[in-house]
Amino acid sequence: MGLYGLANLPTSIVGLPIALYVPTFYSRDLGLSLAAVGLLLTLSRLTDVLTDPAIGIMSDRWQTPFGRRKPWILVGTPLMMLSLWMLFVPPPDVTMLHLFIWISALYLAFTLVDLPYRAWGAELSTNYRERSRVTGWREAFGYVGLITSLGIPLFMAFGLGMPGPRNALYGIAVAVVVALPLFIAPMLGFVPEPPPERIERSPIGWRQGLRVVWRNGPFRRVVVCFGFFMVAISMTASLSFFFVQHVMQEPFDRYAIFVLVYYLSSTAAIPIWLRISDRIGKHKTVVLGIGWLSLWSAPIPLLGPGDYWIFFFLMIMKGSSIGSLVFLPASMAADIVDLDTLRTGEQRTGLYFSIWGMVNKGAAALGVLVSTSVAAWFGFEPALDANTPGAKLAVACLYSVIPAGLALVAVPLLWRYPLTEARQRRMRERIERRNLKRQPAPPAAN
Repeated sequence: MGLYGLANLPTSIVGLPIALYVPTFYSRDLGLSLAAVGLLLTLSRLTDVLTDPAIGIMSDRWQTPFGRRKPWILVGTPLMMLSLWMLFVPPPDVTMLHLFIWISALYLAFTLVDLPYRAWGAELSTNYRERSRVTGWREAFGYVGLITSLGIPLFMAFGLGMPGPRNALYGIAVAVVVALPLFIAPMLGFVPEPPPERIERSPIGWRQGLRVVWRNGPFRRVVVCFGFFMVAISMTASLSFFFVQHVMQEPFDRYAIFVLVYYLSSTAAIPIWLRISDRIGKHKTVVLGIGWLSLWSAPIPLLGPGDYWIFFFLMIMKGSSIGSLVFLPASMAADIVDLDTLRTGEQRTGLYFSIWGMVNKGAAALGVLVSTSVAAWFGFEPALDANTPGAKLAVACLYSVIPAGLALVAVPLLWRYPLTEARQRRMRERIERRNLKRQPAPPAAN
């Protein structure tokens, strides 16, 4: 699990700066409209409607000597390096077209790498609890990547005397371009891919496969919940810098410290959520995590200048909930693939995780669009030193209590979630019995 999870570290460095620094850099430093930047970030996701299912289906069906998942990661890695550099280190006369082209290319590269990677992880174990550990390790390394993406701007500011979003993005681009092949190569070379599971039935076409996926009730339920989570998390991420700078009136270096503490808390809490999920189940643990997030989000709109240590404490407590909303739903999705395999006789992990990825990216883009557009509608201007109290309150609410309210929508959908540990174990037993029937009989003794 270590080498598999380690590959998530450099790819996780990529995502957070897009939400935290790209809107600020392209609007405040490069002079583009904040609302237009948010709109382009959303529109660039539309291509995922075509690319995600196509890559998911092909990675399920295209068997090569190198595996089903690995070739896509091998192709996507250099594209990610190039597009990341062009997006994070743009020319001085940057245009909206440049932003749209390279953010779209980066999202395509991320699909090529991340979708097969996550489908591969769902197939590494068939055990209900072990799957949570696979996703837990992966997300723990992912949080290390997030922490690294926050530590690089601090090093650029205090170690090299180069503060600001422009230098932060430059440092992150250099680090990712160097680290990406170094961390992915060991996984491709040494982590095996389990063979696909297929039961003796006639294969079904991709259109019928999409219908089967849509009719999978537990999957629909988890996808809807995860979509709300990602909108909430994206809203918080895209407005966090503006909240700290304009509402809390703290400098850029303290902002990085706040977010660093947030993700350190998220990483440290993962073993705790794993223990809780072993006792009460994954779905009820996610419900508990939603309640914990909402509890510590509620006081944030009341904060202002001078409340540094109160906000510091709230970031620790709030951050400790985020892991449960990310790695446990991914583990639940792996259990859902078992249900599909049992019903259809095929293992379409890539297709399921392509839809999962589309919801993830689409919801994240929607969160950026909603948060930036509504903040702008209330009169918030990133370039102004003094925004109106109404604009500041809108930023504070869009950053904290509104995302928490969106996460609460998932509670009634998850409380009676049907795929418990006992049911997943029974499904695996039935699948294994069918797999045994497929095995050829041993040769007769002479």
